Amino acid sequence: MEFEKDQIYHVFNRGNNKEKIFYNEGNYVFFKEKLRKYIIPHADILAWCLMPNHFHLMLEVIQPVLNGLSLNQSIGRLLSSYTRAINKQKNRTGSLFQQHTKAICISKPPKLIPAWYQQAGITVITPTNIAKEYPFACMKYIHDNPVVDGYVRKPEDWRYSSFREYYGAVDHDLTNIEKGMYYYIEVKS
Repeated sequence: MEFEKDQIYHVFNRGNNKEKIFYNEGNYVFFKEKLRKYIIPHADILAWCLMPNHFHLMLEVIQPVLNGLSLNQSIGRLLSSYTRAINKQKNRTGSLFQQHTKAICISKPPKLIPAWYQQAGITVITPTNIAKEYPFACMKYIHDNPVVDGYVRKPEDWRYSSFREYYGAVDHDLTNIEKGMYYYIEVKS
């Protein structure tokens, strides 16, 4: 994926064979340190969620390339350094993550979207502000992930998510709340 300046991306990956990537509290903390080191120089993190076997990031790219290192390469370094640490901790070898990390640009709407269309006999109305509504839907999806997967009842109960930063339960840690609030207008509902 070629990352573009000022665009927003949903970046995600999961454990190889859907296996765990986080085994204990320290693993989550360590991964967050890696995010700080490898991602924040390139992008503002608008939302994040770390799940036992996968992760989600919503990034607004500031510098696609910094000091000769691309955001793609930085993501690769984050994952490989985290993998080395887990392999050492668990006395294992090989890949921890699936081969290709996914990155979908969610701030650039498709070129032609009709105002409405029919799908399976139902009229679907296209959002009026796609550039804002797609990121909003992505952020909600990221924050609701622990609830949907059955780990907690409410998003604010999951400790490894930016929702708690928006909700005010913890200090701003990784997330650029000011930028993210443009997309996530009401978090406490």
